[in-house]
Amino acid sequence: MNRLKILLPLYNDWRSCNLLLKKINNQLKKRNRMAAIIILDDASTQKTNLSLNNLKNVKSIDILKMKENLGSQKIISIGLNYLRNKKNEIITIMDSDGEDDVTQINNLIDVAEKNKKYVIAASRTRRKESLIFRFLYKVHLLITFFLTFKWISFGNYSSFHSSNIKKILKNKYSWLAYSSCISKNCKIKKVRSSRQKRFFGKSKLSFLGLFNHSLRVISVYQKKIFFVSSIYLMIIFTLRTYINYFEIIICCIIFFNFLIHLIKRRNLQNYNDKYNYIQKRLKIK
Repeated sequence: MNRLKILLPLYNDWRSCNLLLKKINNQLKKRNRMAAIIILDDASTQKTNLSLNNLKNVKSIDILKMKENLGSQKIISIGLNYLRNKKNEIITIMDSDGEDDVTQINNLIDVAEKNKKYVIAASRTRRKESLIFRFLYKVHLLITFFLTFKWISFGNYSSFHSSNIKKILKNKYSWLAYSSCISKNCKIKKVRSSRQKRFFGKSKLSFLGLFNHSLRVISVYQKKIFFVSSIYLMIIFTLRTYINYFEIIICCIIFFNFLIHLIKRRNLQNYNDKYNYIQKRLKIK
């Protein structure tokens, strides 16, 4: 039987994390499974507050404490690097706020155990955010698809055999966006899973944050997008007599590619130095 590890990125949401740990324990109990939990604490300003009572199917809880706030995508990359030499383990990543459907965790693990060469991603079917948020998310999916021909309808919630970690980390893309990184670097199998409401409080992701995250997801495919955009530009130019404001459309496409370049460059600037520096300053509880 494969050993299980569950990574939980977290920033100041200890109340939700405590409830999630109980729910994870209850799901593991149904299948007589034991798992080790690793909390990826993104430099929380709140004092660590864990309730460890009655977690009989959680054999250990470790906390990787970041010294500076990095964002969920970067701390997931750090957490995976921490586990990169593990053998014969199933790794599951899920958000700690309750939005990932914990009732699907056994299903993801089952599929991961049967498909060791694949990353099993929880494909979001229903979402419970506001109407405008859901609309903007659909726009993001469509833009990403028309530029990359990839339908990246999943986030962090995933499960995979530890042999996939080195594939995920083979380049710098996990530093940008975990979902598009695994889409590019790994074989993917999707499992349908609805997006739940947060256990407590409101989402910390603003519309500006969603826009920035969307650009980071897309920037993983920068070279492909440049090629695809060039084809679109040639088509638009060829049909320019039939398209109103074609000059504006062309300028928007060029500007969009430039913006992706800036986002990717900014996030990966001095990547190696930053990565090594952060690894050395990790505090493990």
